[in-house]
Amino acid sequence: MARIEFCPYCKSAQPTHPPDADRSEDFCPICGYPLQAELTEPGPFRPATILWIDDDQLLLSFCCDALRQRGYKVLVAADGPTGIDTARAERPDLIILDVVMPGMDGIEVCRRLRADPQTTTTPIILLSAFHGPKLSLKGRQAGATSTIRKPFGPEHIIDAIGKILGAKAPRPKL
Repeated sequence: MARIEFCPYCKSAQPTHPPDADRSEDFCPICGYPLQAELTEPGPFRPATILWIDDDQLLLSFCCDALRQRGYKVLVAADGPTGIDTARAERPDLIILDVVMPGMDGIEVCRRLRADPQTTTTPIILLSAFHGPKLSLKGRQAGATSTIRKPFGPEHIIDAIGKILGAKAPRPKL
C-alpha cells in the first residue's frame, strides 16, 4: 500500500494522512476523483464537466486551459442560445455564464436555464465586469448560484467551482 500524495487524475497535491487513516472514502477536492489508499488502475471516472458560456475568446482560452489542467472537462459556447442547447445536450455539472453578451444576455440565459427541467438544478456562476449590488440581486433573482466580478484569476474561478461542487465524485453518464 502506498499513500497518495498527488491525485492520479488531475495531479493536484493532496493533504497527507497518517498511515493508519482510513482513506477508502476520500475524494480529490479539486476534481472529485475517488482516492484510495491502494494505488490501482483508474476505473470508469467522468471528470466534472464545466460549460463556459462567454463571447470573450481570450478569457475562454486562458481560463479553460487552467480548468482542464485541474482535471475538469470544459465545454464552450460563444453565445446564449448555443449555451442553452449545449447545456440541455451535455448536462454539465456547473455552468459559468458571462452577463454581457451580444443578442441574449447572461441574465436571460440564466432564467431560461432555470426554467428548463433538465438544467433547473445545475449550479450557475455569473461573470460580470459591472460592480454593484443590483447585478448580484438580478443574478440571484434569475437563479444564479454565485456572481464573480471581472477581472479575476483562474484560481478564483477554480476555488468558486470547488466550493460549489464540493468533493463529491462525479458519476459516470448512463
